[in-house]
Amino acid sequence: MFLSDIMLSFWEIVTVLSPSLFLGLFFASVLHVFIKRETVFRHLGTEGISSVIKASFFGVPLPLCSCGVLPAAFGLRKDGASKGATTAFLISTPQTGIDSVFVTAGMLGFPTALFKLAAAFVTGVVGGFIVDHSEKRNGYGNEEKKIEVSDNNNLSVIRRMWLFAFHTVFRDIYRWLLFGIAVSAVITVIVPAGSLADIPALQGPLGWFAALLLGIPLYVCSIASVPIAAALVHAGFPAGGALVFLMAGPATNAATMGAVKKVLGGRVFWIYMVVVLAGSLIAGFLFDSVITISAISEAVQHTRNIFGEGFAGISAVLLLVGIAWWILSDFLRFVKLKKQSSDEKTRKMKISGMSCEMCAAKVQKAILDVPGIETARVSSRSGIAEIFGPGISDDSSIAHAIENAGAYRLETKDEN
Repeated sequence: MFLSDIMLSFWEIVTVLSPSLFLGLFFASVLHVFIKRETVFRHLGTEGISSVIKASFFGVPLPLCSCGVLPAAFGLRKDGASKGATTAFLISTPQTGIDSVFVTAGMLGFPTALFKLAAAFVTGVVGGFIVDHSEKRNGYGNEEKKIEVSDNNNLSVIRRMWLFAFHTVFRDIYRWLLFGIAVSAVITVIVPAGSLADIPALQGPLGWFAALLLGIPLYVCSIASVPIAAALVHAGFPAGGALVFLMAGPATNAATMGAVKKVLGGRVFWIYMVVVLAGSLIAGFLFDSVITISAISEAVQHTRNIFGEGFAGISAVLLLVGIAWWILSDFLRFVKLKKQSSDEKTRKMKISGMSCEMCAAKVQKAILDVPGIETARVSSRSGIAEIFGPGISDDSSIAHAIENAGAYRLETKDEN
């Protein structure tokens, strides 16, 4: 009975989440195709509040998770973005995204989604502004660099949108999305609806801090955090606490914090942490002041009525099929690579700049896009990429693909 209850809860969560997710992926792909990467870079290289605001504005709609944002942000830094602009981008981007906004609206209502959007933008601007003014030196060491763009412009617009939505964004998040839905289903079954509302200590500041303590060690992307937050609200957690979790969870984890400290320095690291933590608590307080649990429930019901049960059911099936597709694809690729690992045509290459497994996945995908590369396995711990295929001798194409994936570099061509 317990397992069947979890499976039923899992399905209900998927039906609520999937329509908004697909809508968000569609708009994310539109942004990717029609807003050029060099346009973003061009506006972020100067010191001052203007670049900070632009960086936060550009970062808010981008569908990047907390580890996926690292190579993008550090790529901006290497291409001349100021420390303030880079920090603003790092703070605002993982908290939200156009896909996350629609998922949040579907599971927690549009008021919650819009409040989270505004909070991400404001905290990004505040953090970037403080960093700019804390830097004693006037110059940031900006250099003129040629910006490489690999948007597959020879493909049709529809094809490029499909590749970005399904092969890039969805593939990057499907594991964490599955994790978030599963955790949400378990919480919904184990913790009775409204039971946490009977605990006075959780209704107020202690509830916000409890959400903070839950979000900091738990690695979740902005989308995966939504079903968990929705489950907490269902159990009676305060709305402000749920918002704290939505903000702090995606923006704080060991990989992100370590990378920020290493690339931008200790001073920027502490500014980053204080702004994210304090900003989420302040946002939680403000949200609790204007939004009630009943208002969230009404907003969620209104959103469900917009999509309808039929569309939600079809979307849920498609979402589960997509997850199953990538699970099977990644498993088969892993098995194939294991069989070929002893082949004399397998090469090991040293790559720098990877701080987590999400970074490794991004580099692996870039290598697999190189013509003639059949399989690839990349480890962020060792910094080694094992590749196989007739194209393994094309060092320039491999290096170019790795560098275009973000702030990564091919250090040595062969590692024994």
